[in-house]
Amino acid sequence: DVDEEQLRQQLRTETDAKAIKRLTCALLYRQGKSPAEIEQLLGFPEQTVYDWLDTVAERDLTALGDLPRPGQSTRLTDDQWTELTATLAASPSEAGYDEPTWTPALVRDYIAETFDVEYSLAHMYRVMKRAGLSYQTARPRHYKADPAEQQRWREEFKKSGRR
Repeated sequence: DVDEEQLRQQLRTETDAKAIKRLTCALLYRQGKSPAEIEQLLGFPEQTVYDWLDTVAERDLTALGDLPRPGQSTRLTDDQWTELTATLAASPSEAGYDEPTWTPALVRDYIAETFDVEYSLAHMYRVMKRAGLSYQTARPRHYKADPAEQQRWREEFKKSGRR
């Protein structure tokens, strides 16, 4: 029941890429093209064309973009998250660990022990970032080090026979 002129008007003002594709398919369909012909013209699978035509028929023309998709809900409650960020702001020794800094593995262990929630090690980098921490590793050389001075030190070290 969508008028061809309405489709054209919305297509002129639309900025969302997915909505433009849906409107184009609907306009071609309204002009008498079959979904199979639209597939040949635009390269979208015929079933996708059918799905998009259903979307155009069901929704307001101004809302043809993808609907927001909620992510997976967090496994930590707000109170647990507050407790975790407070703990991570302090030294691991204050939480009972004999470690100098928080590492992703240590954070994962702490969450599992304290909150009985399991996360992957890869996810711990995101948790640490969200908590305001960054995981840093030592550099093989100091970035301000003078390469000539380092070479001189190595030569002297070898000559003295010390290892």
